[in-house]
Amino acid sequence: MSLAIGSYEKLRGLDDGADLLNLAWTQDEREHLSADVMAVVAEELAAELAEDLPYIGDYMVKDPYGEHLLGPAVAEYFGRPGWDASVTCGAGVGPLLHDLALLAGGTAVEVVTDVYPDFPHWAGRAGGRCVPPGTAPDARLLLLERPALTDGRHTALDAVRELCDTARRRGAVVLVDESNANYLPPAYSAANLTPEVPNLIVVRGLSKAYGLGGVRLGYCVASPAQTAAVRGAVTPLGASSLSLRIARRILALGDITAGLRERIARNRPYVRGLLAGAGLPEPVEAADGLPYVLFPDRPRQAVERLAAHGVQAKAHPVWSSSGGGLTTVGRLSVPLRESRLTDLVQRLARTPSPAPDQAPPGPAGV
Repeated sequence: MSLAIGSYEKLRGLDDGADLLNLAWTQDEREHLSADVMAVVAEELAAELAEDLPYIGDYMVKDPYGEHLLGPAVAEYFGRPGWDASVTCGAGVGPLLHDLALLAGGTAVEVVTDVYPDFPHWAGRAGGRCVPPGTAPDARLLLLERPALTDGRHTALDAVRELCDTARRRGAVVLVDESNANYLPPAYSAANLTPEVPNLIVVRGLSKAYGLGGVRLGYCVASPAQTAAVRGAVTPLGASSLSLRIARRILALGDITAGLRERIARNRPYVRGLLAGAGLPEPVEAADGLPYVLFPDRPRQAVERLAAHGVQAKAHPVWSSSGGGLTTVGRLSVPLRESRLTDLVQRLARTPSPAPDQAPPGPAGV
């Protein structure tokens, strides 16, 4: 498996069921936002209909990267109206990263933190190769996730600034995947550095925390000096006009994730303790407030044991910056709704079911 989408193939479903608590991904985050984002989306859709579908009918050849429509909302979200960073939009973070793999130019990409495996796959398809940090001084591109699932490095803005400075002296560009950064305040984002450093590209979306992955909208904030390179790689007209309309309204809400952050901070250590008490192999909390508990050791065993309790976790693929290749970590999404948390407690307290290919033990002596 080269693309992470393949990690969903063996999941039984994506919803809870009578005999299944699905914690392979997050389903209850929107309930803890300070705004009803689904109501906001509904309002925008209703307005689009009432206004005779102006965005649906607009083929945005005059704004092919969505900067005119979404750029001011992005700047306001980060509290930097009038900044000179550029905004380039696409159909989600994944498609943007797919296109930005061309920036490697068929050479080495230094992977600074553990990352989602898709970019290394696409870089390889484009004739490049991903390598651990410090092993390719001629690399034109440095890649990191922030916050990374399993890696706490480069979380401070000063660390990113220093990395950009080091890369600049080598003639390299720093590409930051901030898919997970929605869980943190806007001030955390490396996008805040783009007006002051010449070689930074930051990619974000609306899937994590907002639960709006189906809108298919990602945006790339870049240092002005990188705008031409970014737009030479990213497909124009990739973001639908309607998605841009919705995203503009969502970003205008500002930081609505404070309540979600508090709930994650409360529930995550409790869930890790539950899992440890149930004998799961060495559960650890994910980095920087992410709503996950991880099983870096014996991940498949952890997923199988949870399945025996009727809890669906996920064997999550990761490209390891230390190992220089694909590895797997077990990942369980922390339930945030009280009823789902109670369900997890009850399921872990039950005797696990035998594996499907294992008959239950017979009476003693049989």
